[in-house]
Amino acid sequence: MVGVGDTSGKIPPEITRQATEKCAQLTPLEATHIYAILKQTLEKLALVGVITVDPKVQAHELTQSVGEEISRMIAEQKKLEGRFEELVAMQHVLRHQPNKTKLMENQNELQKVAEALRQSTKQLCRNLKDNPNVAENMLKVASERQALQLLLSGCLNEIEVFGKLQPLLESVMAQEAAEQAMEETIEREKNTTAAVRQLRNDLREEKLDHEEKMKEKKKGLVSLKEQLKTLKMDTAVSTRYLSKDLTASNEHERRLQRTQLEDLLKELGLVQQQIDIEKAVHATQAEFLRQIASKMQEDSVSWASRHDEDLAAREKELEMLKQQHARDLLELKKAEEKFKMEQALKRERELKAAEERERVEFEEMREARRVQAAIIIQAWWRGYRVRKALAGGGKKTKKAAKKKKKGPYCVVDISIHSMILPVRYYLPLDLKGDP
Repeated sequence: MVGVGDTSGKIPPEITRQATEKCAQLTPLEATHIYAILKQTLEKLALVGVITVDPKVQAHELTQSVGEEISRMIAEQKKLEGRFEELVAMQHVLRHQPNKTKLMENQNELQKVAEALRQSTKQLCRNLKDNPNVAENMLKVASERQALQLLLSGCLNEIEVFGKLQPLLESVMAQEAAEQAMEETIEREKNTTAAVRQLRNDLREEKLDHEEKMKEKKKGLVSLKEQLKTLKMDTAVSTRYLSKDLTASNEHERRLQRTQLEDLLKELGLVQQQIDIEKAVHATQAEFLRQIASKMQEDSVSWASRHDEDLAAREKELEMLKQQHARDLLELKKAEEKFKMEQALKRERELKAAEERERVEFEEMREARRVQAAIIIQAWWRGYRVRKALAGGGKKTKKAAKKKKKGPYCVVDISIHSMILPVRYYLPLDLKGDP
């Protein structure tokens, strides 16, 4: 904590700036009055510095008074601790009683005793911390007095020169800032103490709950031990019973297994006989198969040689066939050429024969047409003669007949079946009628 006249610490620049802004100029009367007061104060401080006190006598008196106070507080604290232990012990008993009123009274009194014990411990610690050391206290007082004298001297110089009290104002503002910081520190310490107190209460409650749980667990452990003992007895009885039961069942199983073993041995004998028979049969079959294999090997060699011989013969025959095939191809080509020539000649002959047949048929047809035309002409001519006779024509003279013969003629083209035949007949025209 900074004293009123403590100038050993460096004043912050912010405080110096604020002091400069707040410091006002003093009037001559105010400056004279303050100067006189401060001057008188410096003279009294100088007088106090001259006065000396024996440090041993002061230390003895202070130690005696403080020792009596500390002894009294320690005795009171021991009583509170004893009472606290009694209440805690009673609380464990009261928890198991049906009446909870006494338990609540016990808890209230326990809280009061704990608070008193806490305050007593705090006061004892404070007294122990404040136990004076005379030499150090005297040095501290002397240093604070010197600092105050320096501050007041500086103020006197400031008043004489500038007419202001800036050093004093700076010291006061620094003291206020230090006190405010101290108050904040104390407030934080109080909060921390309260949190620690709450944590201690929580810890105590947790311890109590833990003790309760441990007691319950111990009771449960006793119950479990009883159960374990009962189970061990039951297990021993069951084990003896099971041992006898298992012995009987094992004996029964052993007899059954012995019977099964005898049956299996009989079956094994039969199986062994079957195996011997199978081995003999197998040996016979193996010998037979070896003979077969030897014979088949010989047949294989024989067939291989025959295969080689047949292959050589077939290759020779194939070569001959190839040569024959080549000759046949040449003959085939010649035969094809000859066949083509014969076909060409045959076609020419057939064409000529067809033309000849067509010519003969045409001639026959033309001859038939000529005959038919002659028949038609003759028919016409007879008709003409008949008509002429019927018309009354008698005999004519040869001259008239000649003239008649020399009369006009018409050329008639006889067409049969729409075909124009190259045959022409000259028929005499009758001027009086149709021919």
